[in-house]
Amino acid sequence: MNKCKKPYVDQTRNLEKFSPEILSEIEKLFEKKFTYTKPVNNEWQLPDPSDAFTCDHKEFSSLLALKDSMNEVKNQLSDKNLDEWHQHTSFTNKAGKIIPHVKKSVNAELCTQAWCKFHEILCSFPLLPEEALQDGELNSVHLCEAPGAFIASLNHYLKSHHVPCDWNWVANTLNPYHEANDTLTMIMDDQLSKLLLLDLVSQAGRRC
Repeated sequence: MNKCKKPYVDQTRNLEKFSPEILSEIEKLFEKKFTYTKPVNNEWQLPDPSDAFTCDHKEFSSLLALKDSMNEVKNQLSDKNLDEWHQHTSFTNKAGKIIPHVKKSVNAELCTQAWCKFHEILCSFPLLPEEALQDGELNSVHLCEAPGAFIASLNHYLKSHHVPCDWNWVANTLNPYHEANDTLTMIMDDQLSKLLLLDLVSQAGRRC
C-alpha cells in the first residue's frame, strides 16, 4: 500500500450541528431522482426520426425575458476584478465545500465534481449488475473520460465497499494534440494521454 495514502475509514454523519431548515433543504436536493420504466416488451427503442421536431417553433415570453435579464447582468461583469468575482461565486456556492470535505474525509483520489457525481450515482442506483459480478469479473467502458474522475470514483467504490471482482476498464477521450480539436476546449491535464502516446511511440519504434 502506498504510505502516502490513508486507509479508508467509515465516517459517521454528524448532522446535529445543522438546523432543521438546512437538513430539510439537503434532503430535498438528494431526492431529485428520476427513473425510466422499461417498456412492456422489455426492449428500449428510440422513436422514429420522422416523429422528432414535428411541432412548430414556439417561444416562451417568460424564458426570453429571463434570458435578456441574465445577459444584461453578464454584460456588467466585464470590468469586475476576477479574484473578487471568484471569491463571490465561491461564497454563494452552497456546495463549494463538498469536494474538499469528501477528499479529506475519505481520502478520495482525483476528487472532483465528476468524482462526487459518479459516486452518488453508484450509491443511489444498482449500477453494477449482479450477473456481471457473479464470475468475479467486472468490465467497464468510459467515454470522454479525461482526466479520469469516473474511473477513480468507481475504483474507490469497489475498494471501499469490498466488491470482490477483477476489474478491467477501458476509456477514451478527445486527443488534446490532434489538430482537429480546439485546444481551448481540451482538458489541460494530459498525464493519461501523454503516457499512452509515449507507449504508442515506443511500440512503433520497436516495429521499425
